[in-house]
Amino acid sequence: MTQISARQRFASVRARLMELELWDADSLVMTAPGAVCSAAGEPVEAALFSAVSAPMAVFTAGRYAREFAKDPHALCAETDDAAQMFGVRVPVRSAPRRGDAACIVPNRGFVVTARFENELIAACILLEKLCMTALLSRRIGTPKPLAAPLCLIEHAVYTKKYSRPSLAAAQGEEAAPVAQDVSDLALRESVIAYGKKLVENRLIQATWGNVSARIDADRFLITPSGVDYDRIRPEDIVEIRIADGSFAAGQRPSSEREMHRRIYAARGDVRAVIHTHSAALQTFAACRESLRTPEIVAPCAAYGVSGSKKLAESASEVLRSHDLCIMANHGFTAVAADLETALSRAVAAEEAAKRILESE
Repeated sequence: MTQISARQRFASVRARLMELELWDADSLVMTAPGAVCSAAGEPVEAALFSAVSAPMAVFTAGRYAREFAKDPHALCAETDDAAQMFGVRVPVRSAPRRGDAACIVPNRGFVVTARFENELIAACILLEKLCMTALLSRRIGTPKPLAAPLCLIEHAVYTKKYSRPSLAAAQGEEAAPVAQDVSDLALRESVIAYGKKLVENRLIQATWGNVSARIDADRFLITPSGVDYDRIRPEDIVEIRIADGSFAAGQRPSSEREMHRRIYAARGDVRAVIHTHSAALQTFAACRESLRTPEIVAPCAAYGVSGSKKLAESASEVLRSHDLCIMANHGFTAVAADLETALSRAVAAEEAAKRILESE
């Protein structure tokens, strides 16, 4: 395993947050306990992180977080991914306390903590999305926070299950491939490529979201659970039977595989399914509101816990008669005859949702 220095880690975090427009002159990054750098890359003492027990942390702000911090309040988890990352809520504090996953710092920005770099970046994106929803949701409705017990369960499942492959990869552990037929190599590579395009288009963060493509009338391929999109190999893509949802022993398909299976079973015309967690559409999801414009119709499906039968049922029922679906307190799904069209629909829906939210 190649060791990465604190300075190299800082440079990586800074570059990624700058690209996401989640960086400013006051940003601070803790790349290891006691190793803190200023925005300029100089080592500094930072009392702000004195109670942080996680291996990494960052203090920064994006456009919405900067505005929200002027008059902040605790942010409740209004989507499954926020609950998985932060638990019940993100508090307002002058500095994080021991055990805090994140906090809003009044008039400054936010602090997030994490176990590894990709988780740190995802947490920043998620907190910026929460601030966006808090500021802009009034234009479409009222966010419906998830119940506290459910948030605690989601957080525990993410920490102990969904994030384990990414954590192992960050620690230099390479998952052993499961022996299987990879004769559909071109299609597997397409699924991987479109997963990366979701990241490039800022439609997902970390390992959230999923991509699938139909092989034939009986089978489809889907992305694995908990694996960063830049680490997915063709052999990690899981083949699933449409009739019963079965797959090879040892494989870890996406937790939303049942939704995909039901869509393919109900609609022979669908050959691609893309599920996203993009910012503007998640604001609609948090408010449990449909997206309707002259060009785009995306009804909102009833809430179901992430990965549950209820979620699969409610979303697939909407997608029997529509190509787009907002999933209450969760995300968005687009279906199409090919991956390129599904991606285009997801991008267009996100842009339409953002225009509505940012209109005066």
